Amino acid sequence: MPTPAAPPPEATEEECLHKTKLIKFFHERARIILQDKNGPCSLLAICNYLILQGIRELDQNRDEFSLEELLNLVGNALIDSNSNIEEIEDPFGPLLCLATGLHVNIMFGSIKDFVNTPELGIFHLLDIPLYHGCVVDPQDATAIGAIGSKSYDDLSSAVVAPDLTPRKRKLFQKIVENKSGLTPYGLSCLRRDVRDGELCVLFHNEHFSTMFKYKGQLYLLATDEAFLDMPNHVWEKLEKVKGGNVYVSSDFKECKMDHVGSMNDATLAVSTNDDIDEQLARSLQEEEFNA
Repeated sequence: MPTPAAPPPEATEEECLHKTKLIKFFHERARIILQDKNGPCSLLAICNYLILQGIRELDQNRDEFSLEELLNLVGNALIDSNSNIEEIEDPFGPLLCLATGLHVNIMFGSIKDFVNTPELGIFHLLDIPLYHGCVVDPQDATAIGAIGSKSYDDLSSAVVAPDLTPRKRKLFQKIVENKSGLTPYGLSCLRRDVRDGELCVLFHNEHFSTMFKYKGQLYLLATDEAFLDMPNHVWEKLEKVKGGNVYVSSDFKECKMDHVGSMNDATLAVSTNDDIDEQLARSLQEEEFNA
């Protein structure tokens, strides 16, 4: 019978440690994992889902965790949530993929439509709802007829086919260049089909984000490391296809922004080098939790 992995050894100086941030989620403290430019976003989105659902938690007295510790967190959740795990073929195989990033191949018929792969099986084993928002409007007969049952990978290959008509090539190219980004119809489907109060994971712009629907509004967990010392910036509203960079606190009140950027934008940069500012930010964070 599988057993949880042993605690990892102390991290070496060369090992990459993931920073964390304390937030409130419905009056409960939760330590979420933040992401730097290297990700891996799929692992972090799954970990943060498990943490916010109360399925797993991180040591409240530590603020950094190794990749191995995060993989163990997911692996132990797999064991606890699958009593018949010995009957599942290679249930821990996808864990190694989480360390480097999952290959995702979306379909365009619905927000739940993905090509089934062993890598994505981890979402099923952990009972994590997974969505995307790159859905073709069914009223667009031209697009529907051209795409049919093709997946994103199919379109990526077809766009260079010599016998493709110029009209189809232009359509396929537009979809491929969108890189799994939201479409207006896809966003409307997310608003309609994700249940109020549902915590889930969204794949968009080739990125995994932990998502939550609260009082009819969709929110993405703000996990960029730039928000480490910004205690009130907890969620980002998902209001527009291109994103409006409207951030809210743990009680879903809008924050004042003094910079431009999105947690999913690699160009986001916030200066936090001043020790006094850092101490003030941490003090404010403690005041928020003690309130």
